[in-house]
Amino acid sequence: MEIVSRLKLILQKKALHQTIFVYTGSMVNGLSLFALNIVLAKIFNQELFGIFSLSVLVLMTVAELSDFGLNMGLLRFGPYYIATDQPDKLKQLLKTIWRWRVSLSIILTVAGLVLAYPLARYLLGQVKLTPYLAFASLGIGGIILLGFLATYLQTKQRFFYHASLQSLKGFLRLVIVLILLFFGVKNLFAYLSVYILVPWVLFIANFKVFPEKFREVTVDASIKNKLHSQLARFSFWLTVSSFMSIFVSRIDQVMVSRLLGLVEVAIFTVAWQLIQFFPIVYSSITSVLMPKISSLTKKEDLVIFVKRSFKWVLVVVAGLGIIIYPSQYLIQFLFGDKYIASMPVYLILAYGYLLTVLAVPFSLVINVFNKTHWVAISGVAQILINLAANMVFIPMYGIMGAAYAFAMATIFTFLWNVALAIYFLTRKEFAVEI
Repeated sequence: MEIVSRLKLILQKKALHQTIFVYTGSMVNGLSLFALNIVLAKIFNQELFGIFSLSVLVLMTVAELSDFGLNMGLLRFGPYYIATDQPDKLKQLLKTIWRWRVSLSIILTVAGLVLAYPLARYLLGQVKLTPYLAFASLGIGGIILLGFLATYLQTKQRFFYHASLQSLKGFLRLVIVLILLFFGVKNLFAYLSVYILVPWVLFIANFKVFPEKFREVTVDASIKNKLHSQLARFSFWLTVSSFMSIFVSRIDQVMVSRLLGLVEVAIFTVAWQLIQFFPIVYSSITSVLMPKISSLTKKEDLVIFVKRSFKWVLVVVAGLGIIIYPSQYLIQFLFGDKYIASMPVYLILAYGYLLTVLAVPFSLVINVFNKTHWVAISGVAQILINLAANMVFIPMYGIMGAAYAFAMATIFTFLWNVALAIYFLTRKEFAVEI
């Protein structure tokens, strides 16, 4: 009875309800994209689907690499300005990050067009990808700016709006793809254009959520220097860590492409697509907890928050652990017999990712202590483990080797986050540096 009572108490938490909002929006987006990939996997052969997958992979990777810790910086300091009623500083923070985001969007789009051939030939080992990579780079700016807008919604804790935006993004992509299919369109560039246009349309349509005339606010020289210093201290190491994490999450597909070929890329992509429901859980929990933990000013409150959040995260992870094994059969049902080889790959990836979800409360502790250099060190170690494991395991076990390498990296990261969080909470002083 005590367990039941505790479970009911956890389920009554406001943070859990907000997480469900965010998760629902992300899940609708994820399901829409998953359905989209099922459709494309069926209408294209494995080689063409591999080309599409790698093109989208490069597009998303470049967009994510552009973050430089800026969105996390907004999530870290924005809630503090809101909680302490400093709207002018919030606008100044927004303007500073906005200018950087726009500049990066332009620079990376041009770089994507220029570097398409070197990326296709020397990184992915597939020259035929060149025109597709160049075309996909036109969507970089839309993804960057829509991500900035979504982060602002998280900062304001407008979780329902955020969830609605995520839902609409995936839904629109799926609907447009189905319309193209209805009219018999089989051109791969047409389907890539769906990924490019939807984020741009949603960003422009929802730009009004930002504070009025925030781009026109004057940032005094002293405040500007402080903001830049503040963001640099917090975000620099997050940038390094982000680069490492993104590379770790993509290196498996790159190594599979180079060592095994496009058909195996398609098989790995199907397994990877199915586990994308777990990153949705991770991002949903982080989206809700980060602004809340960032508004805390006392160590005692932080300890209580971490303990409480870990309890209900553990419940979520336990539930996911139960459904993972039977969910593997969705691959055969949805993608067909030609992708049966994806099933064991999926199991390893999914169980490994559970540890990443479980580590969320601990990883947030490192961020709120502003000790992000430890996150970067973890990222470097993780990428070395993943790279070495891929080089050893792929020749030995084929496509399963990439899954084993991913699992090893996630185990290391989980243990690292837990150890550091316990150390900071028990040995370090906590102060909000603004």
